[in-house]
Amino acid sequence: MRQYLLLFGALIALLDTAYAIKCFACESVYDASCAEDFEVENYFKFDCAFMAPPRFLETDLLTVNATACLKRIFKENGVRKIVRGCYFGDVNATDVGCKMDPTLTAVQNSSCYVCDSENYCNGAVGPVDKWKIFGSLVLFLLAPQLL
Repeated sequence: MRQYLLLFGALIALLDTAYAIKCFACESVYDASCAEDFEVENYFKFDCAFMAPPRFLETDLLTVNATACLKRIFKENGVRKIVRGCYFGDVNATDVGCKMDPTLTAVQNSSCYVCDSENYCNGAVGPVDKWKIFGSLVLFLLAPQLL
């Protein structure tokens, strides 16, 4: 019985990783809440399983599924822009997935930050999720007694 309890706890902890990553998707030009002083809006939340990669990347990608979240900062025609969204490509080789749309000819100083650590990781840095830490600690402490 104890083994089943431990297995059930481990499955619950891993359940969130079984689904596609969820990211914030917005542009600072259209919504000031998406800028550097990021303010979470529910309509910014997207399940990347339902998003297709940009057309200009489709031929370069090995898979068409989103693998992470991104936050891109750049200037276009002198206007600073922040774009958050789903990232497509290898998270360890961002040269493909961080490419800018070639139709944007006036882009300068482009930077791309990719994260796959958790859902909505491309938002502002927030407080540590205390419940995740507490649950992991309890599972760690109970594991020897359950085995």
